[in-house]
Amino acid sequence: MNCLSLISGAPRAPGKPLTVSIVGGGGKTSLLFALADDASVGGRSVLVTTTTRIFDPRDEGRRFDELLLEPGWGVGAPRPPAPPNGEAWRRNGRSGSRAAGPVIVAAAGVDGGRLLPFDPARVDEALGWDLVAVEADGARRLPLKAPADHEPVVPGSSGAVLAVIGLDCLGRRLDDTIAFRPELVAAAAGMAEGEAIRPRHLAALAASPSGCFKSSPPGALRVVVLNKLDLVDGRAAVEASEAVIASGAADIVALARLADPDPSRRVASAAGAERIL
Repeated sequence: MNCLSLISGAPRAPGKPLTVSIVGGGGKTSLLFALADDASVGGRSVLVTTTTRIFDPRDEGRRFDELLLEPGWGVGAPRPPAPPNGEAWRRNGRSGSRAAGPVIVAAAGVDGGRLLPFDPARVDEALGWDLVAVEADGARRLPLKAPADHEPVVPGSSGAVLAVIGLDCLGRRLDDTIAFRPELVAAAAGMAEGEAIRPRHLAALAASPSGCFKSSPPGALRVVVLNKLDLVDGRAAVEASEAVIASGAADIVALARLADPDPSRRVASAAGAERIL
């Protein structure tokens, strides 16, 4: 199963792109570009951006067609220009180097090897794309996080919010080597710092108002992606998935290995909303 299948039932306003925001722990950028690649292979046009700071995709070998940098797309910029338009891109024959839909990355600039954030209000104005994929959270590549007051930065137009949790946190003690802001994870998951992380804690984090889906727009499809399936015991992974499903926190809970080079193997299973899978 590829990653794009996870959002097939997300609501989309007529004449607007499907905007997808990705939050949570490490693996978000892999999921961001996996969604883009899946959509592109199907002939869809994709705008990839971030409302936080992510590593420059040129330095990471990510697949895309062009990188657009415009300081005016940043938060608070005077007289911000319109976001890139997907229909204009196709009309001008700028469909990318691959025989597929274009994947265009847009940001407000680059600083220290990281893309600078796009104003979420400008993301909401993006038109002409089939898919707008947004990395809306940061976790310093740790498998687990809970958001601070100013996080995550989810555009209001998001029809789906995908929360990533690394299964390699299971059995580990909750501290800053495994979680970004462990004190906030502890509060949201109902546990103590230093306590071993169990499947029930992941379910509590997903269900907490201050947890995985904080700032998600009403009506958005909620998907928990339990990543790094290849690094944990299968029984523990299934137990974690079942716990999150039972919590009612998400419409879909997926077990994934997002780093797998084979797109069809990245999502091993998905459950919780069979009507749309």
